[in-house]
Amino acid sequence: MEKLILILLPLCINLGLMAQSLTIEDAVDYALENSYEVRQARLDVADADARISETLSTGLPKIDGTVRYQYYPDVPNFLIPAQFADPDAPAGSFIALAAGTKQSLSAGLDLNALLFDGSFFVGLQAARVFKDLTQKEGNETRQEVIWNVRRAFYSALLVKEQISELDRNLENLEKLLTETRALYREGFSELLDVRRLELNFNTLQSRRDQMAKTDSLTQNILKFQMAWPMDKPIEITGNLEEMAKQWMVQQVQLDYQYSDRPDYSVMEVTQELTELNVKQIRMGYLPKLYAFASHNQNLRRDNLFNNSEIGWLKTTSVGATLSVPIFDGLEKKYQSQRAKISMEKVTEGKNQLREVIDMEVQNNHIRFNNAVKSWEDSKALLDLSEEIYDTVLIKYREGMGSSYELIQAEQDLFEARTQHLNTLYEILETRAQLEKSLGS
Repeated sequence: MEKLILILLPLCINLGLMAQSLTIEDAVDYALENSYEVRQARLDVADADARISETLSTGLPKIDGTVRYQYYPDVPNFLIPAQFADPDAPAGSFIALAAGTKQSLSAGLDLNALLFDGSFFVGLQAARVFKDLTQKEGNETRQEVIWNVRRAFYSALLVKEQISELDRNLENLEKLLTETRALYREGFSELLDVRRLELNFNTLQSRRDQMAKTDSLTQNILKFQMAWPMDKPIEITGNLEEMAKQWMVQQVQLDYQYSDRPDYSVMEVTQELTELNVKQIRMGYLPKLYAFASHNQNLRRDNLFNNSEIGWLKTTSVGATLSVPIFDGLEKKYQSQRAKISMEKVTEGKNQLREVIDMEVQNNHIRFNNAVKSWEDSKALLDLSEEIYDTVLIKYREGMGSSYELIQAEQDLFEARTQHLNTLYEILETRAQLEKSLGS
């Protein structure tokens, strides 16, 4: 059994260290579930729910119970004319009588209930609108998380494909270098050709090493945007060209509504809140009506446990309180003025945001179309570069071309492929930005 454990243990460790393969959809789903911003937004919604319950509780009846015990080492006294007790006492003389007992025990219940308060009902409505606001802000946060993850994923995938392109170039160049060295040994090639190819190979290898470092950086950025553990490996899958072609096939729908944008929805709910704030201040001019009830029992004895003394004394009262505001020093007047100014500022903000949305949609649509055009140009350039490289390679192997021409053709081909990958990234990035500006 111990031998079996020793055999399986390294395998389990290796499986634990293997990077998990994720598509862009997987990355977005993981971020929406684990992102700190999204989790914070969920807590804000939960807090808004609690705020509604808290506001509602202020209008429910309140019952308070009290129990009080008092002991008087020296019982309070009060004075009465002595003639009340003794008619023969001198006029103007007084005697002291105990004002109570040495011990007292009281217990009571007090009930207070709100019957009418206009600001309470407006406040309850505002609490529900505030929850709607937090949900809209949560949607805005989700969209921002999706955008950040997509952008980071595209960047990481671009670097990954650039590394693959470098690996392919290095493999081809290594084969060519091997062939050239063999030709040199046979006397059919010059040492200069070998050295040129070696220099180009080493240059590409150095570039590949630098790109590997960039790959680690882009993966760390993606992990951060996803809230993925930094010490846990990750492997992304996808193809820039296939993903870009999917977006190019899908038509852009520019028939949008401002309310499709989460940030605009937030502004709409904010405007509703400012209107409720004005309404709540106005409700402060209305009377407030409260009902109350009170029941108390008092036990006053020198010895609480002597049942021969006076028993419990009961007191019960019910009533209502009407509070009518008469003059508040113009406080609510100026509060109302400020609330109206806030409402106007939100309205101006909505108008400005509409213009921003129009500008973003138009500009991002132009950028996307330009990216598609750049991709078409890069595709034509890539085809031409491949044709030139194949021709120069054939001439070089037949001894009719120089290594310099071959290296130049190879570099041109590499740059054309790199540019082609960059245009694919631009298509994905600009289309994602366009979808974001449309509120998708």
